[in-house]
Amino acid sequence: MAQIAGLTADRTATGRATYIRLDVRKHGGNQNLQRFFDDVGFEVKPIKWTAKMKKSFAQSKNGEVYDVDMDNFWNI
Repeated sequence: MAQIAGLTADRTATGRATYIRLDVRKHGGNQNLQRFFDDVGFEVKPIKWTAKMKKSFAQSKNGEVYDVDMDNFWNI
């Protein structure tokens, strides 16, 4: 298999690849990353925004943002 600059594979003890890491400094910039993904044959699917996520974005635009203490994270 051809080696691609900026990609490394984490492998198990048996040699099976478990994770692929991409060095974004090597392939920086949105246009360069898209071109890289096209060259490799990797398809990036668009995010399907749910109604709950859209509502959260609208609330943050309206200034409905709260500071949260990590000790009391679940007590909002």
